Amino acid sequence: MKIAISSIDGKTICGDAGSCQGFLIYEISTNQTIHQTYIELSREQILKNLTTPISDIPDHPLTDINAFITQSIEKELQSRLESDDIKVVKTKDHEPLMALNQIELTCH
Repeated sequence: MKIAISSIDGKTICGDAGSCQGFLIYEISTNQTIHQTYIELSREQILKNLTTPISDIPDHPLTDINAFITQSIEKELQSRLESDDIKVVKTKDHEPLMALNQIELTCH
């Protein structure tokens, strides 16, 4: 499972997912091993600048995520992510690991 968390600084969760350039990426294997990386999107890759679902852009860094965690997200972006079968979770947490521990995710 691959989870993207909006994070402008690579340490905390931020809001306004559509405008965010930075994302913490957590890859969780079936044996619960967690691998964390931080990515920054180019201006063209920022989610609010996309007009199609992420699945239509094979080279987008977020193409293969299963879940998306953020503090705030516009309804249109949430709908586009959900149309790609990406679970969207809004949280008030600032700590990424706290948010990961408090949500229920299942692998497809």
